[in-house]
Amino acid sequence: MTARRDGASATEPSDGACRAGAPADASATPDDRLAGLDSLEGRGRALVTIEGLWCPSCAAATERVLRDSPGVLDAQVSFIGSAALLRWDPGRTSLATLAAAVRRLGYRLAPPDRHRTTAERLDGEIRALGVRLTLAAFFGVWTMLFSLLLYLGVAEQSGGSVGWWLALASVSFALPALALAGRPILLAGWRTLRTGVPGMDTLVSLGVLAALGLSAWQLSRGVEHVYADTAVMLVVLLTVGRLLEARALRRAAVTIDALHARLPEVAIRLHRDGSAETVAAESVAVGERIRVPAGERIPLDGILRRGEGRVDRAVLTGESRPAEVRAGDAVSAGCVNLERGLVVEVTARVGEREIDRIGERVIETVRARPGTQRLADRVARWLAPGAIGLATLTGMAGLLLGLPLEETLLRATSVLVVACPCAISIAVPIAYVTQAGRAADAGVLFRDAAALERLARIERVFLDKTGTLTAGHPAVAEVMVHQPLPSALPADRATLLGLAAAAEGDVEHVIARALRQAAGAPVMPLEARREDAGVSARHPRHGELLVGSASFLEAHGIPVHSPRAGDDMQVKLAIAGNHVATIVLDDPLRPAAAATVHALGELGIECGMLTGDRHDSALRVARAVGIPPERVTADCLPGDKARRLRAASGQAAFVGDGANDALALAVADVGIAVSNANSTAAMAAGVVLGGEGVDGVERAIRIARQGRRVMRQNLVFALGYNAGGLTLAAFGVIPPVMAAAAMAASSLTVILNAARHGGHPPQGSQATGLTNVAAGSG
Repeated sequence: MTARRDGASATEPSDGACRAGAPADASATPDDRLAGLDSLEGRGRALVTIEGLWCPSCAAATERVLRDSPGVLDAQVSFIGSAALLRWDPGRTSLATLAAAVRRLGYRLAPPDRHRTTAERLDGEIRALGVRLTLAAFFGVWTMLFSLLLYLGVAEQSGGSVGWWLALASVSFALPALALAGRPILLAGWRTLRTGVPGMDTLVSLGVLAALGLSAWQLSRGVEHVYADTAVMLVVLLTVGRLLEARALRRAAVTIDALHARLPEVAIRLHRDGSAETVAAESVAVGERIRVPAGERIPLDGILRRGEGRVDRAVLTGESRPAEVRAGDAVSAGCVNLERGLVVEVTARVGEREIDRIGERVIETVRARPGTQRLADRVARWLAPGAIGLATLTGMAGLLLGLPLEETLLRATSVLVVACPCAISIAVPIAYVTQAGRAADAGVLFRDAAALERLARIERVFLDKTGTLTAGHPAVAEVMVHQPLPSALPADRATLLGLAAAAEGDVEHVIARALRQAAGAPVMPLEARREDAGVSARHPRHGELLVGSASFLEAHGIPVHSPRAGDDMQVKLAIAGNHVATIVLDDPLRPAAAATVHALGELGIECGMLTGDRHDSALRVARAVGIPPERVTADCLPGDKARRLRAASGQAAFVGDGANDALALAVADVGIAVSNANSTAAMAAGVVLGGEGVDGVERAIRIARQGRRVMRQNLVFALGYNAGGLTLAAFGVIPPVMAAAAMAASSLTVILNAARHGGHPPQGSQATGLTNVAAGSG
């Protein structure tokens, strides 16, 4: 966050201060209140939706307007998420005032729509783009046909006024094409120019208006030389590039949707009289108490006030072991209550929970990390004032040199047409599409062109442990028998596992599931009593069974045989007061883990580990795959991983699989999700792998390096066209028709260059797992 120069305090005021001190704004309509923004006023900080953004320049213009508004402490606008992260001083402004400023620009501020995901919104935009492009192409084909007849000299052969009528037909068919596909471009061009951040839409708008205006002037003079095809070509090419970009953004945008999909929308609020009611989670205030039944996700951050048990914190830490919680412990939204009902006192409402902050930081990170696909817009911001200035100078020079008015206008129009960066606009998307297709055949899914380009520069790769280097769930590795069993029971693995699984019953936590899976045959659950670190049950034939930790058995007066230090998970089994067996569970390594670390080392890439698991467990896995101990960081929360990645020198990638990895995957220069990744992690990542576990990281890097070469070649071709074309157009060497033809040729050049490098995937590659990921992301 950056502070404004006005020196306003960044302290967030209370709700009362906000309502009392916010100045009234005559332009703020009741519409903004009805939209639900009033519920966010009291925070001084809000994540809101911006409706109507068309391009990255639109987001930049909106951000400038918000930042320049009095009382705004900071504003960050994400084009990908169509969202803004705002901080303001309620004593000097209000959210309704900011909404009015945004509305004057042509967009609309709205509260986050919890009933319509970002992916659904983008689906609508993609459909609208597709419809506009189809209709524009239909009318554009007729425009091109009539223009082609003029270029071929049909008018001269036919004589009379045939040429003028062909020109009129060309312009007439161009008008609906420009009205359908060009309207949002023209509006965006005007809005961004008005706010001082002109982009590609501004340049294309100038080129379209110049070509159309010159065509109208020519028709009014009875001249058949018109340039409607140039205007249509500009709009269609930009719309194609925008559609490709929107499809890529749709995949990236569902990160936040996936995060919030893991949270319950309702909570059970407890009243002072002991009654309870089910309410929307967002209506629960700080200090109120809620009840969380066993097996349910916790909807809000809070302090445990009544009850104890175990919770699954994998959504935040990735740790596969359940965490013990007691009264007074902090619990977080998204965690699963595995055992008993809990009473939680809320400490953070919806929008301020830890998982909400992770979502906000993902948006901030995506916005603050401009990739290669945005280079076109940055170039356009330089080209827009340059092209306008050069066109003006060209016109003035023509008049001073005594050139005819028509020739002067043709030269100025040619400059504006040549300046339109259509080849630049598709240079990166088309290279990305061809390389992404090659990568998909190889079992690698790139979310966007920026991820492909950044992966090519990676110097370090940090890997999560659980679910990435390992299978992600415990499995029985060994059963150690310490003494003969009573009642002449066979002391074999199947019998011991069957007894332990029966005592655990059908409880849904990772250890119980591992015991049931290892037991193989279905077992009849016993009636059991759960305690802090284990479970006691009575078997009808064998007496009392105790299943739990070493301390659990010792608390019942049972000596524990040969406890082995350092093992992640040991389950002790006692029968009739005797410790008879120890069941060792472990999280097995994935087959390709060690080979991947070795292969990355041969590419000159340094590997490290960032994990939420305990240090001893992390070191054991690191030794097994070949990661030095000094490159292992354990006991990490999501924010810890993000800070470690930000502090890393050079370009760093992170490979993970869990929802708790989403922030790290977004913060890293490149986030890589493995094939079995949680949907939240997969959507936050820039790269998703097929195959098993980390298999494919090396392959992805090799493909990325080739893709970056293609992108650079395309950009050189496109920029060379603009640089050379502007010079030739200014000196009158090429008229608008030739400028449009050269523009099409440059676009075709980058397309053919990208196709030439499409090639075949590396041998031995596989796309297993990518189909489901792609389907999930749209």
